[in-house]
Amino acid sequence: MNTNRREFIKEMGALGMARWTPSKLTVQAADVPLQRLAAEKGLLFGSCLALKYFVQSAAYQQLFLSQCDIATPEVHMKWNSLSNQPGIYDFSSADKFVTFCATNRIRVRAHTLVWHDALPAWVTSQLTAANGQAIMTDHITKVAGHFAGKVYSWDVVNEVLDPASHRPDGLRNSPWLKNAGAGYIELAFRTAAAADPHALLVWNENYLELSNDYGRAKRAAMLNLLDGMLARAVPIHGVGLEAHLRNEQASLLGDASYESFLSELARRGLKIFITELDVQDETLPADILARDQAVAGIYRSFLTPTLRQPAVKGIVTWGLGDSFTWIAGYRPRKDGLPVRPLPFDTDCQPKAAYYAIAETLQVTTRRDQTV
Repeated sequence: MNTNRREFIKEMGALGMARWTPSKLTVQAADVPLQRLAAEKGLLFGSCLALKYFVQSAAYQQLFLSQCDIATPEVHMKWNSLSNQPGIYDFSSADKFVTFCATNRIRVRAHTLVWHDALPAWVTSQLTAANGQAIMTDHITKVAGHFAGKVYSWDVVNEVLDPASHRPDGLRNSPWLKNAGAGYIELAFRTAAAADPHALLVWNENYLELSNDYGRAKRAAMLNLLDGMLARAVPIHGVGLEAHLRNEQASLLGDASYESFLSELARRGLKIFITELDVQDETLPADILARDQAVAGIYRSFLTPTLRQPAVKGIVTWGLGDSFTWIAGYRPRKDGLPVRPLPFDTDCQPKAAYYAIAETLQVTTRRDQTV
Protein backbone atom coordinates (compact mmCIF):
# COMPACT_ATOMS: atom_id res chain seq x y z
CA MET A 1 0.00 0.00 0.00
CA ASN A 2 1.49 3.34 -1.04
CA THR A 3 1.57 6.52 1.05
CA ASN A 4 -1.20 8.25 -0.91
CA ARG A 5 -3.61 5.40 -0.36
CA ARG A 6 -2.66 5.21 3.31
CA GLU A 7 -3.42 8.90 3.72
CA PHE A 8 -6.70 8.58 1.83
CA ILE A 9 -7.87 5.62 3.90
CA LYS A 10 -6.88 7.48 7.06
CA GLU A 11 -8.94 10.47 5.93
CA MET A 12 -11.95 8.32 5.09
CA GLY A 13 -11.65 6.50 8.40
CA ALA A 14 -11.66 9.82 10.24
CA LEU A 15 -14.89 10.66 8.44
CA GLY A 16 -16.47 7.35 9.47
CA MET A 17 -16.67 6.02 5.93
CA ALA A 18 -15.02 2.66 5.56
CA ARG A 19 -11.93 0.57 6.09
CA TRP A 20 -10.18 -0.99 3.11
CA THR A 21 -8.12 -4.16 3.46
CA PRO A 22 -6.86 -6.48 0.73
CA SER A 23 -9.62 -8.99 1.47
CA LYS A 24 -12.45 -7.01 3.05
CA LEU A 25 -14.45 -3.83 2.58
CA THR A 26 -16.46 -2.71 5.60
CA VAL A 27 -18.98 -0.17 4.40
CA GLN A 28 -20.66 2.49 6.48
CA ALA A 29 -21.74 5.71 4.73
CA ALA A 30 -20.18 7.45 1.76
CA ASP A 31 -19.50 10.70 3.58
CA VAL A 32 -17.12 11.94 0.89
CA PRO A 33 -19.16 12.31 -2.31
CA LEU A 34 -17.40 11.53 -5.55
CA GLN A 35 -18.38 14.94 -6.91
CA ARG A 36 -16.52 16.58 -4.02
CA LEU A 37 -13.39 14.51 -4.53
CA ALA A 38 -13.55 15.33 -8.25
CA ALA A 39 -14.16 19.04 -7.69
CA GLU A 40 -11.11 19.25 -5.45
CA LYS A 41 -9.08 18.23 -8.52
CA GLY A 42 -10.92 20.51 -10.96
CA LEU A 43 -13.04 17.68 -12.39
CA LEU A 44 -16.73 17.05 -12.85
CA PHE A 45 -18.35 13.81 -11.69
CA GLY A 46 -21.80 12.50 -12.47
CA SER A 47 -24.01 9.82 -13.95
CA CYS A 48 -26.70 9.24 -16.49
CA LEU A 49 -30.22 9.44 -15.16
CA ALA A 50 -33.83 8.69 -16.02
CA LEU A 51 -36.21 10.60 -13.73
CA LYS A 52 -38.42 7.52 -13.27
CA TYR A 53 -35.71 6.07 -11.02
CA PHE A 54 -36.51 8.68 -8.40
CA VAL A 55 -40.16 7.61 -8.39
CA GLN A 56 -39.04 4.05 -7.72
CA SER A 57 -36.47 4.96 -5.07
CA ALA A 58 -36.25 8.07 -2.90
CA ALA A 59 -32.92 6.78 -1.59
CA TYR A 60 -31.54 6.77 -5.13
CA GLN A 61 -32.53 10.41 -5.54
CA GLN A 62 -30.67 11.30 -2.35
CA LEU A 63 -27.65 9.34 -3.56
CA PHE A 64 -27.69 11.06 -6.94
CA LEU A 65 -27.93 14.53 -5.45
CA SER A 66 -25.06 13.83 -3.08
CA GLN A 67 -22.69 12.29 -5.63
CA CYS A 68 -23.22 14.18 -8.89
CA ASP A 69 -22.65 17.67 -10.25
CA ILE A 70 -23.24 16.70 -13.89
CA ALA A 71 -25.91 14.44 -15.41
CA THR A 72 -26.67 12.85 -18.76
CA PRO A 73 -30.30 12.16 -19.72
CA GLU A 74 -30.35 8.42 -20.28
CA VAL A 75 -33.38 8.53 -22.56
CA HIS A 76 -35.11 11.92 -22.30
CA MET A 77 -33.29 13.62 -25.21
CA LYS A 78 -32.91 10.73 -27.63
CA TRP A 79 -34.76 11.34 -30.88
CA ASN A 80 -37.36 8.59 -30.38
CA SER A 81 -38.19 10.05 -26.95
CA LEU A 82 -38.85 13.49 -28.42
CA SER A 83 -40.68 12.97 -31.69
CA ASN A 84 -43.10 10.32 -32.92
CA GLN A 85 -44.34 12.30 -35.93
CA PRO A 86 -42.58 14.48 -38.51
CA GLY A 87 -42.10 18.00 -37.21
CA ILE A 88 -43.90 17.35 -33.91
CA TYR A 89 -41.84 17.35 -30.70
CA ASP A 90 -42.80 16.70 -27.09
CA PHE A 91 -40.17 18.24 -24.82
CA SER A 92 -42.10 17.76 -21.57
CA SER A 93 -39.99 14.91 -20.18
CA ALA A 94 -36.70 16.46 -21.25
CA ASP A 95 -37.80 19.83 -19.84
CA LYS A 96 -38.44 18.18 -16.46
CA PHE A 97 -34.94 16.70 -16.55
CA VAL A 98 -33.34 20.07 -17.31
CA THR A 99 -35.44 21.81 -14.64
CA PHE A 100 -34.49 19.20 -12.05
CA CYS A 101 -30.80 19.68 -12.85
CA ALA A 102 -31.04 23.47 -12.80
CA THR A 103 -32.87 23.42 -9.47
CA ASN A 104 -30.13 21.28 -7.97
CA ARG A 105 -27.19 23.05 -9.68
CA ILE A 106 -26.31 20.00 -11.75
CA ARG A 107 -24.87 20.54 -15.22
CA VAL A 108 -26.53 18.77 -18.15
CA ARG A 109 -24.63 16.72 -20.72
CA ALA A 110 -27.34 16.75 -23.39
CA HIS A 111 -27.36 13.40 -25.22
CA THR A 112 -27.62 12.94 -28.20
CA LEU A 113 -28.41 14.83 -31.40
CA VAL A 114 -27.20 12.54 -34.22
CA TRP A 115 -27.02 8.78 -33.72
CA HIS A 116 -27.75 5.79 -35.93
CA ASP A 117 -29.83 4.23 -33.15
CA ALA A 118 -32.95 5.34 -31.21
CA LEU A 119 -34.50 6.85 -34.34
CA PRO A 120 -38.29 7.26 -34.60
CA ALA A 121 -40.00 5.02 -37.13
CA TRP A 122 -40.94 8.05 -39.22
CA VAL A 123 -37.27 8.99 -39.67
CA THR A 124 -36.14 5.55 -40.80
CA SER A 125 -39.10 5.20 -43.17
CA GLN A 126 -38.77 8.66 -44.76
CA LEU A 127 -35.01 9.22 -44.85
CA THR A 128 -33.56 9.53 -48.36
CA ALA A 129 -30.49 11.04 -49.97
CA ALA A 130 -32.69 13.91 -51.10
CA ASN A 131 -33.91 14.87 -47.62
CA GLY A 132 -31.26 13.43 -45.27
CA GLN A 133 -29.40 16.65 -44.54
CA ALA A 134 -32.61 18.63 -44.07
CA ILE A 135 -34.11 16.10 -41.65
CA MET A 136 -30.90 16.01 -39.63
CA THR A 137 -30.33 19.76 -39.46
CA ASP A 138 -34.00 20.47 -38.74
CA HIS A 139 -33.83 18.11 -35.76
CA ILE A 140 -30.62 19.65 -34.43
CA THR A 141 -31.99 23.16 -34.80
CA LYS A 142 -35.26 22.31 -33.03
CA VAL A 143 -33.73 20.37 -30.15
CA ALA A 144 -30.53 22.33 -29.51
CA GLY A 145 -32.46 25.55 -30.04
CA HIS A 146 -35.12 24.54 -27.54
CA PHE A 147 -32.50 24.00 -24.84
CA ALA A 148 -30.13 26.79 -25.88
CA GLY A 149 -28.42 28.31 -22.88
CA LYS A 150 -29.74 25.61 -20.54
CA VAL A 151 -27.22 22.79 -21.00
CA TYR A 152 -23.49 22.48 -20.41
CA SER A 153 -22.71 20.39 -23.49
CA TRP A 154 -24.17 18.44 -26.40
CA ASP A 155 -23.16 15.06 -27.68
CA VAL A 156 -23.57 16.28 -31.23
CA VAL A 157 -22.67 12.99 -32.90
CA ASN A 158 -22.57 9.58 -31.27
CA GLU A 159 -20.76 6.38 -32.32
CA VAL A 160 -20.09 7.45 -35.88
CA LEU A 161 -16.98 5.31 -36.42
CA ASP A 162 -16.82 1.61 -37.29
CA PRO A 163 -13.65 0.11 -38.80
CA ALA A 164 -15.73 -2.96 -39.71
CA SER A 165 -17.38 -0.82 -42.41
CA HIS A 166 -14.03 -1.04 -44.25
CA ARG A 167 -14.13 2.55 -45.41
CA PRO A 168 -10.87 4.53 -45.72
CA ASP A 169 -12.31 7.25 -43.47
CA GLY A 170 -13.47 4.77 -40.81
CA LEU A 171 -17.05 6.05 -40.79
CA ARG A 172 -19.91 3.76 -39.81
CA ASN A 173 -22.24 2.72 -42.62
CA SER A 174 -25.14 4.48 -40.92
CA PRO A 175 -28.39 5.97 -42.22
CA TRP A 176 -26.76 9.40 -41.89
CA LEU A 177 -23.71 8.52 -43.94
CA LYS A 178 -25.94 7.00 -46.59
CA ASN A 179 -28.48 9.81 -46.73
CA ALA A 180 -26.63 12.94 -45.58
CA GLY A 181 -23.19 12.26 -47.05
CA ALA A 182 -19.68 11.93 -45.65
CA GLY A 183 -19.73 15.56 -44.51
CA TYR A 184 -22.67 15.07 -42.16
CA ILE A 185 -20.52 15.26 -39.02
CA GLU A 186 -19.20 18.70 -39.96
CA LEU A 187 -22.71 19.84 -40.87
CA ALA A 188 -24.05 18.58 -37.55
CA PHE A 189 -21.49 20.50 -35.50
CA ARG A 190 -21.97 23.73 -37.44
CA THR A 191 -25.75 23.44 -37.07
CA ALA A 192 -25.50 22.74 -33.34
CA ALA A 193 -23.19 25.73 -32.84
CA ALA A 194 -25.67 28.00 -34.59
CA ALA A 195 -28.57 26.69 -32.48
CA ASP A 196 -26.80 26.76 -29.08
CA PRO A 197 -23.69 28.93 -29.43
CA HIS A 198 -22.60 28.76 -25.78
CA ALA A 199 -22.71 24.98 -25.28
CA LEU A 200 -19.65 22.74 -25.38
CA LEU A 201 -19.94 20.55 -28.48
CA VAL A 202 -18.72 16.96 -28.13
CA TRP A 203 -18.06 13.98 -30.38
CA ASN A 204 -19.03 10.91 -28.31
CA GLU A 205 -17.52 7.57 -29.34
CA ASN A 206 -17.22 3.99 -28.09
CA TYR A 207 -14.26 1.56 -27.92
CA LEU A 208 -11.59 4.28 -28.07
CA GLU A 209 -10.23 3.00 -24.76
CA LEU A 210 -9.36 -0.43 -26.20
CA SER A 211 -5.78 -0.97 -27.34
CA ASN A 212 -6.53 -3.67 -29.91
CA ASP A 213 -6.73 -3.47 -33.69
CA TYR A 214 -10.32 -2.23 -33.61
CA GLY A 215 -9.72 0.43 -30.98
CA ARG A 216 -6.50 1.67 -32.59
CA ALA A 217 -8.24 1.89 -35.97
CA LYS A 218 -10.96 4.01 -34.39
CA ARG A 219 -8.41 6.32 -32.80
CA ALA A 220 -6.55 6.80 -36.09
CA ALA A 221 -9.79 7.50 -37.97
CA MET A 222 -10.93 10.00 -35.36
CA LEU A 223 -7.66 11.92 -35.35
CA ASN A 224 -7.61 12.06 -39.15
CA LEU A 225 -11.19 13.33 -39.34
CA LEU A 226 -10.58 15.80 -36.54
CA ASP A 227 -7.54 17.23 -38.29
CA GLY A 228 -9.57 17.96 -41.39
CA MET A 229 -12.50 19.50 -39.56
CA LEU A 230 -10.42 21.55 -37.12
CA ALA A 231 -8.44 22.91 -40.06
CA ARG A 232 -11.77 24.09 -41.48
CA ALA A 233 -12.69 25.67 -38.12
CA VAL A 234 -15.51 23.24 -37.41
CA PRO A 235 -16.67 24.00 -33.82
CA ILE A 236 -15.71 20.72 -32.11
CA HIS A 237 -14.77 21.36 -28.50
CA GLY A 238 -14.44 17.94 -26.95
CA VAL A 239 -14.36 14.18 -27.30
CA GLY A 240 -16.31 11.74 -25.16
CA LEU A 241 -14.98 8.26 -24.46
CA GLU A 242 -17.88 6.03 -23.51
CA ALA A 243 -15.83 3.40 -21.63
CA HIS A 244 -18.29 0.55 -21.25
CA LEU A 245 -15.62 -1.74 -19.84
CA ARG A 246 -15.59 -5.55 -19.77
CA ASN A 247 -13.58 -7.98 -17.68
CA GLU A 248 -12.39 -9.96 -20.69
CA GLN A 249 -10.95 -6.78 -22.21
CA ALA A 250 -9.19 -5.57 -19.06
CA SER A 251 -5.75 -6.36 -20.50
CA LEU A 252 -6.47 -3.95 -23.37
CA LEU A 253 -6.84 -0.91 -21.11
CA GLY A 254 -4.45 1.88 -20.22
CA ASP A 255 -1.32 1.14 -22.21
CA ALA A 256 1.11 3.67 -23.68
CA SER A 257 -0.78 3.87 -26.98
CA TYR A 258 -3.94 4.87 -25.11
CA GLU A 259 -2.17 7.60 -23.20
CA SER A 260 -0.57 8.77 -26.44
CA PHE A 261 -4.03 9.01 -28.02
CA LEU A 262 -5.29 11.15 -25.16
CA SER A 263 -2.23 13.37 -25.59
CA GLU A 264 -3.02 13.74 -29.29
CA LEU A 265 -6.55 14.90 -28.47
CA ALA A 266 -5.17 17.36 -25.93
CA ARG A 267 -2.60 18.64 -28.41
CA ARG A 268 -5.48 19.56 -30.72
CA GLY A 269 -6.99 21.70 -27.96
CA LEU A 270 -9.86 19.34 -27.19
CA LYS A 271 -11.40 18.64 -23.81
CA ILE A 272 -11.83 14.96 -22.95
CA PHE A 273 -14.69 13.42 -21.00
CA ILE A 274 -15.38 9.88 -19.83
CA THR A 275 -19.07 9.70 -20.63
CA GLU A 276 -20.65 6.26 -20.03
CA LEU A 277 -18.38 4.46 -17.59
CA ASP A 278 -19.37 1.09 -16.16
CA VAL A 279 -17.93 -2.43 -15.88
CA GLN A 280 -19.76 -5.49 -17.20
CA ASP A 281 -19.32 -8.41 -14.79
CA GLU A 282 -20.87 -11.21 -16.87
CA THR A 283 -17.72 -13.38 -16.85
CA LEU A 284 -16.58 -12.61 -13.29
CA PRO A 285 -16.99 -15.02 -10.33
CA ALA A 286 -20.31 -15.44 -8.58
CA ASP A 287 -18.76 -14.66 -5.21
CA ILE A 288 -19.72 -11.08 -4.44
CA LEU A 289 -16.52 -10.08 -2.66
CA ALA A 290 -14.30 -11.46 -5.41
CA ARG A 291 -16.48 -9.97 -8.11
CA ASP A 292 -16.62 -6.54 -6.52
CA GLN A 293 -12.85 -6.50 -6.08
CA ALA A 294 -12.36 -7.46 -9.74
CA VAL A 295 -14.77 -4.74 -10.93
CA ALA A 296 -12.96 -2.22 -8.73
CA GLY A 297 -9.63 -3.26 -10.23
CA ILE A 298 -10.92 -2.59 -13.74
CA TYR A 299 -12.16 0.86 -12.74
CA ARG A 300 -8.76 1.59 -11.25
CA SER A 301 -6.73 0.26 -14.19
CA PHE A 302 -8.74 2.44 -16.57
CA LEU A 303 -9.02 5.63 -14.54
CA THR A 304 -5.41 5.77 -13.37
CA PRO A 305 -3.86 6.36 -16.82
CA THR A 306 -6.90 8.33 -18.00
CA LEU A 307 -6.64 10.90 -15.23
CA ARG A 308 -2.93 11.39 -15.83
CA GLN A 309 -4.04 13.43 -18.85
CA PRO A 310 -4.90 17.00 -17.72
CA ALA A 311 -7.24 17.48 -20.69
CA VAL A 312 -9.63 14.99 -19.07
CA LYS A 313 -12.25 17.22 -17.45
CA GLY A 314 -14.96 14.92 -16.18
CA ILE A 315 -16.20 11.41 -15.45
CA VAL A 316 -19.79 10.30 -16.00
CA THR A 317 -20.83 6.75 -15.11
CA TRP A 318 -23.69 5.03 -16.94
CA GLY A 319 -25.68 4.65 -13.77
CA LEU A 320 -24.76 5.18 -10.15
CA GLY A 321 -26.25 2.19 -8.31
CA ASP A 322 -26.86 -1.40 -9.34
CA SER A 323 -30.66 -1.07 -9.11
CA PHE A 324 -30.70 0.97 -12.30
CA THR A 325 -28.28 -0.31 -14.93
CA TRP A 326 -28.80 -1.12 -18.59
CA ILE A 327 -26.39 -4.05 -18.20
CA ALA A 328 -29.05 -6.06 -16.35
CA GLY A 329 -30.91 -6.38 -19.64
CA TYR A 330 -28.11 -5.94 -22.17
CA ARG A 331 -25.55 -8.38 -20.74
CA PRO A 332 -27.04 -10.33 -17.82
CA ARG A 333 -25.08 -13.01 -16.01
CA LYS A 334 -25.66 -16.58 -17.22
CA ASP A 335 -25.94 -17.77 -13.61
CA GLY A 336 -28.91 -15.46 -13.07
CA LEU A 337 -27.25 -13.47 -10.29
CA PRO A 338 -27.82 -9.70 -10.24
CA VAL A 339 -25.14 -7.70 -12.02
CA ARG A 340 -22.90 -5.40 -9.95
CA PRO A 341 -21.31 -2.98 -12.44
CA LEU A 342 -21.56 0.37 -10.64
CA PRO A 343 -20.05 2.23 -7.64
CA PHE A 344 -23.06 1.68 -5.34
CA ASP A 345 -25.15 -1.40 -4.61
CA THR A 346 -28.93 -1.82 -4.74
CA ASP A 347 -29.19 -0.34 -1.25
CA CYS A 348 -27.29 2.76 -2.39
CA GLN A 349 -24.27 1.76 -0.31
CA PRO A 350 -20.71 2.20 -1.63
CA LYS A 351 -18.91 -0.85 -2.99
CA ALA A 352 -15.28 -1.54 -3.80
CA ALA A 353 -15.80 0.27 -7.11
CA TYR A 354 -16.68 3.46 -5.24
CA TYR A 355 -13.42 3.29 -3.31
CA ALA A 356 -11.42 2.56 -6.46
CA ILE A 357 -12.87 5.67 -8.13
CA ALA A 358 -12.42 7.73 -4.97
CA GLU A 359 -8.80 6.70 -4.49
CA THR A 360 -8.00 7.41 -8.14
CA LEU A 361 -9.50 10.88 -7.85
CA GLN A 362 -7.63 11.53 -4.63
CA VAL A 363 -4.19 10.85 -6.12
CA THR A 364 -4.69 12.57 -9.49
CA THR A 365 -3.13 15.93 -10.28
CA ARG A 366 -5.33 18.96 -9.77
CA ARG A 367 -6.49 20.73 -12.92
CA ASP A 368 -6.13 24.49 -13.07
CA GLN A 369 -9.89 24.99 -12.86
CA THR A 370 -13.16 23.16 -13.19
CA VAL A 371 -14.54 23.26 -16.72
